[in-house]
Order: sequence, then C-alpha cells, then structure tokens
Amino acid sequence: MKEMRIQNNGATKAKNPRQRQRCERFAAGAADSIGTNANCLFSLLPYEERVRQAASWYDACTEAMLRGNYSLLDEWIRGQACLAETQHFELEDLLQLLRACRRSAIEIDGWDEDVFSAVDEVINEGLRAIRGKVSWTISENLDYLKQSEGESVLPANGNAPKPSVEMETRDGERREFGRNRLALPIRVLCTAGKDAREEITRTHNVSMTGLYFRTQLTYKIGTVLKVVYPYWTDPGSINKEYSARVTRIDGLPGEFWGIAVEFLRNLRKKTP
Repeated sequence: MKEMRIQNNGATKAKNPRQRQRCERFAAGAADSIGTNANCLFSLLPYEERVRQAASWYDACTEAMLRGNYSLLDEWIRGQACLAETQHFELEDLLQLLRACRRSAIEIDGWDEDVFSAVDEVINEGLRAIRGKVSWTISENLDYLKQSEGESVLPANGNAPKPSVEMETRDGERREFGRNRLALPIRVLCTAGKDAREEITRTHNVSMTGLYFRTQLTYKIGTVLKVVYPYWTDPGSINKEYSARVTRIDGLPGEFWGIAVEFLRNLRKKTP
C-alpha cells in the first residue's frame, strides 16, 4: 500500500444506499472518537482523513462478516501497518486506531461482538505477519485488544479500562519527547508576492493546530499558505486543502529552513 488509507475497493462500490448511510454515520462517529484520544497520533490527522480511514476499515470488515471475504481486511491491516511505521507512528498508535474503530462499530452500528471475533483474529494474524518487515516489536501472541503486554482484553461492552497513572505518565513522556514527529506527505502552495511557488515535501512534526516542515524555499512570517495535508498521489485519492499562516522560521544546516505554520481553522472538526 502506498498511502495511509486503503484505496476504494469493490465493497465500497457495491454498497447500497442504506449501507452507505450506515458507513457514513459510523465513520463520522469513529473519527470523533479517534480525534479525542490525545495519546494516539492518528488523532493529529484532519477530521476528513480520519473519516476516510474509518470508512475503509468499515468496508473491509463488513465484506469479511457479510461475505466471508477476508482478503480486503488483511490487505488493509498490512498496508496500514507498514505505511504507519514508515511515517513514524508507533505500533500502539495503530492498535488504538483499531480499537477505536471496533468500539465505534459496536456502539454506533450495533455490531455483535461474538460474531466479530473471527474478524479480530484476522486482524491479529495480519499484524503478526508483518513481524520482521517493520521496526516495531510485535510478539508472536499479539492481541490488539490488549492495552499492552500482560493486561486483560477489553470487556464485553467494548470500552477500554481507565488508564493507570503509570500508563498516562508513560504516554505523556513519549509525546513530550517527540512522538509527534510524523513524516506525512504535504503539498505547499504560496501565492503571496510576485512569484507563486509550490512544493511537495513531508512534515517534520505535527500538532493539533499546525505542522512543521523543512524546505530550501524562502517564506515570510505571516504569509498565508495553502497546504494539502496529507497529500496522496495515487489514482483516486481525495486531497483536502487548508489555509495556514507561517508563524516561525528557523535557519537549519545545509541551506534549509524550518517552517512552522498554524492552521486557520480547527482541523479536528468537520468542515462547516
């Protein structure tokens, strides 16, 4: 897979109007749930991107449960895992994304947890299959429903147990020491001044309100840019453009500049 979200597939195209409405309702709720998890780096992605991720998960899982076709789900798991690792997400971020989608499916769409157990095993098998292909440490008996090694599986209601003080401290420390250093592709367009310029680069780190990238082009503080974040290039991709203002410029070695921008609207919520 070449992108953070899976491409449109047969399950998506074949959805009837009722199923499409259910998927849209689920995806919106799951996107909100993911966005409120401050300890999961997927929460830093724009609302629209989280909706697409959740919708593609829903399509793959419904195809597995309704038709017994597990190939799409296996492809989704492997593709998401391999790409997330290369873009500096951690395994726990992906596991939390999967838990949030599963929990939302039970709470929003009324999925039966017992029936979903077969899908759970496919997800676990997909994650175990990438051992050795990523830098993450993935145990042979990995269970994505567990919060960490040695902790119990999520209860039947699908709700995660309240994090301990130790867990909250550990997650806070990892975030403080740079867990937001994500290398997501972006396209930056500047129309200020006489010469319009455009470049495709990657983020160095992201936050709830903006992002930071390296460039050899020159910008000025206060300039409003158009930023496509994230920027996917494969056929069928839908990219969203956001306005962002340059707030800081750092001189970096090798004739590079570090550019910090602040988004002019809240990317965590649905576009009005």
